Amino acid sequence: MNFIRRHRSIQAVLLIGPTAAWAGLFIVVPTVTIVLMSFWKINNYHLVHDWNLSSYGEFVHTAIYHNPLFFTLENGAIVAVMSVVLSVVLAHFIHFRVRRHKLFFFGTVVIALWLGYLLRIFGWRIVLGNDGVVNGFLQEVGVIKGPLSFLVFSRFAVIVTQTHLSMPFAFIPIYAAMERLSPATMQAASDLYANRTRAFLHVELPLVSAGVITGATFAFVLAFGDYFAPILVGAPSNVTIGNVAADQFGAAFNWPLGAAIGVVMTVTVLVVMAIPALLGLLRRLVPAEQEAVA
Repeated sequence: MNFIRRHRSIQAVLLIGPTAAWAGLFIVVPTVTIVLMSFWKINNYHLVHDWNLSSYGEFVHTAIYHNPLFFTLENGAIVAVMSVVLSVVLAHFIHFRVRRHKLFFFGTVVIALWLGYLLRIFGWRIVLGNDGVVNGFLQEVGVIKGPLSFLVFSRFAVIVTQTHLSMPFAFIPIYAAMERLSPATMQAASDLYANRTRAFLHVELPLVSAGVITGATFAFVLAFGDYFAPILVGAPSNVTIGNVAADQFGAAFNWPLGAAIGVVMTVTVLVVMAIPALLGLLRRLVPAEQEAVA
């Protein structure tokens, strides 16, 4: 033990080594393998290490792959907006309206992370199903005579389910930013004759914008890469780019194309994750330019 204490390099290896080994084995190695595979090709149902860009060319020039990509991007944007709106409203309520038991209200949102991913999807399938809770209640009170078919196996069901899956990840950074917001700041806005709406839009939102951007990024990335929700509660016509990539590794047996689609998805996610940093850089540059002009 004394030998380890005297050598900081050994301490660093013992502390960081297991994490680095896990990340290398389950993140770096699979990612590198997928990237390399995207440059190979299938010949007579055999994977050939022939370096080429044919898989990327097929993806770019085949329109059938474009619609799932745009559909998935649109779904991710909708889920991000809905998750952020719900999270901002809930975080505002907990921070400014709840006087006691804030931890309880915070826990009711975060506890969703403790439930299984597939369990939550099947839960919405039961709630929105033809014989589910929503249709059963509406028929019981006489609002409808038959089940509403659009509630499940539809794009509506996918967006609702993905919003529920993504909202805790969007809520946590937004609530953390809201917690740093002093009530005295909002009181100062009120003293300057700003009503609640103006104070919320012009004071509160700008101050928690970093949390909002981070939360929206998390929600978008989770919805964009989701595989099971479109399959379990979506319509057969609502194909996402993740499902297309998975099909290439299955029935289509075109692993290089599936890998190329995976690389495109990864690059898209990295670009989206870089947006908050770019926005922060722009916010720092604009005041500097204004000061220079002044």
